[in-house]
Amino acid sequence: MFEDRTTANIKAEALGSINPATGLSSLAGSYADGTIGPAARVVMQLYQALRAVPSMLFVDATSGKYIDLVGYCYFNIIRRTGTYAHCAVTLTGAPGTIVPQGAVFLTADGLRFRLEAQVTIPAEGTATGSLEAQEMGSAYNIPEGALVSMWVNIPGLTGYTNQEAAGGTDTESDQALLERIDERRKRPPTSGNGYHYRQWALSVPGVGEAKVTELKNGRGTVGLTIVDSNYEPASPEIVAACQAYIDQERPIGATPTVIAATGTEISITAQVVISPATSADTVKRELESRLAEYFRQLIDTRYGQIYYTPEEDTDWPVYFNRIAALLLTIDGVENYTTLTVNGGATDVILGADAIPQVGEVVVTV
Repeated sequence: MFEDRTTANIKAEALGSINPATGLSSLAGSYADGTIGPAARVVMQLYQALRAVPSMLFVDATSGKYIDLVGYCYFNIIRRTGTYAHCAVTLTGAPGTIVPQGAVFLTADGLRFRLEAQVTIPAEGTATGSLEAQEMGSAYNIPEGALVSMWVNIPGLTGYTNQEAAGGTDTESDQALLERIDERRKRPPTSGNGYHYRQWALSVPGVGEAKVTELKNGRGTVGLTIVDSNYEPASPEIVAACQAYIDQERPIGATPTVIAATGTEISITAQVVISPATSADTVKRELESRLAEYFRQLIDTRYGQIYYTPEEDTDWPVYFNRIAALLLTIDGVENYTTLTVNGGATDVILGADAIPQVGEVVVTV
């Protein structure tokens, strides 16, 4: 675009438009030649800057900061921030030991969690507290027992074990923000319709998808089922934040209810025939990755429509043959001799408010 708008071309066009009858010379070294040259260079730079205009106005995944500007200026859409992970911690020590609010616990790789409220060890020697990650992000959804040290050791505290952490999500990606902008263009929300509720839910930090069922519990009611931006069941904190925001925005007379999706683990056992160029472990990792993407696509499709009555929001399947296809198209997999999904060779039927999650994947040769 504008490839011919070079300094030389612009200068030549300007000099060629000078009328000789004016007595003004356009020869090299003339007054006109000397003044038009710098002006032509400035005009050329303007043309080059125009290359960026399409990506400013018609954003795509490569438009960077302009995605935020278009989202906010045209649709009042703001990029979702991340959320903090939370987990319970069991504290063991001498009776009467005080573990102060803000005490910091660390994982082996330096992720920090702080105690949300002071805990005093009772006579039994064991107490339970609640921890919050010190930074936002999905990296803080640590497994059980991942905390291995404290920032400052506390006399009398002899041990601590955390439960699995949940609720940590990352800041919304460019692609996810772009998808919300695109949906706003194609499905305009208005007057508290289903897409309005979906828009409100998706603007809450940590929410990755939202299913809207109108008339969920009768006249005037709306049901929302949400997952977080990791496509896991939303944490209680995210559900509460979503409920509070929608209660604030809802039309008068409407009664919305927000719940978290329930997770259903999909476990796979496969015995495969593979080429010498691959291994069972490589196939396992690739299958897990493909399953996660497949489940995400299923959730996007399932949650991307509005259900006008509870009768439309029915149980739904994860197809056995689709999983078989994912396995057979992995490089190096020539065939499988056995394949079970949740112990069987049939489709897995999920409840209306359930979502699939990758469970145990076992691949042998």
